[in-house]
Amino acid sequence: MSKLKDKIIHEVKKTFLVTSYFAVGFNLLVLLVGLMVKEVELKVGYFGAATFSAALIGKIVVILETVGIDLKLGRTKLLNVVIMKSLLYTVVIFMAIVLEDIIKGMVSDDLTFREALHHLIASFNSNFFLARWIYMFVLFGLYHFIFEVDKFMGTTELFDMVFSRFYKPKQKEYVALYVRWNYGVSEINGQLKALQDYTHQVNQILPKYQGTIASYDLDGMLCLWENTKEYNFYDQGVSFFRQLLQLPHNFKIQNIRGGITKGPLVEAEIGGFLKKDILRTGEIIEEVKKVSMQETGVPLKEI
Repeated sequence: MSKLKDKIIHEVKKTFLVTSYFAVGFNLLVLLVGLMVKEVELKVGYFGAATFSAALIGKIVVILETVGIDLKLGRTKLLNVVIMKSLLYTVVIFMAIVLEDIIKGMVSDDLTFREALHHLIASFNSNFFLARWIYMFVLFGLYHFIFEVDKFMGTTELFDMVFSRFYKPKQKEYVALYVRWNYGVSEINGQLKALQDYTHQVNQILPKYQGTIASYDLDGMLCLWENTKEYNFYDQGVSFFRQLLQLPHNFKIQNIRGGITKGPLVEAEIGGFLKKDILRTGEIIEEVKKVSMQETGVPLKEI
């Protein structure tokens, strides 16, 4: 019951954040058009319609992300990911808008499907459509760029650095899991290629267990879960490790093992205008790294 509650809260927060982003973007467009075009009056209804559209798009975006578009794209350049996902999301959203207009015509105006479709085609404005499409594409482009950069830095790291006060050290309880492995190839290029493929798979499944990757090494990675008063993520860490053992890796990644424990970590923002980061340090990190070096015994050693 607790897991279901946490999942619902997580989905509501995610939908709210996405909706808020598009609500700001759409209402800003309404405001700018009202200020620049004399024939257009600023009305409350326009802002309400923009907010409603943002709510619809926000829910569709969350559904698309749940489906896992990243799994289909594979590893590619950040620019390619942003462009492809922006194009795909824009097309899907416009299909949803067209479907919404058809349903609205059938329900509100008592039209048949064919009549509603003909009415939609007759009222088509190419300039308005193109402007709307371009604006949507730009909004999605910025959204996916922020989303992908946040993943590059580590899930929620960008958000934490912008909205949280990390300039003063804080102590929080974390679940720390260090996963270590050996290689079935000796050449460094082969090891790096195997590491790329393996960690790409890991990144597809870790969000399901609500964790984040704090750091990578050539022969391992550190995963963290921030515990809360309501929920302890220790079981999530154990389940995630068991899932790792089932990933296909063509024997290039071998002898997967790990150490897991929970305890306090001190975190603070470090760096300056050239590069900033959030440093987390504590005894539990060294403990899981040390115990994961053992190649005998059970794969996951609980401290």
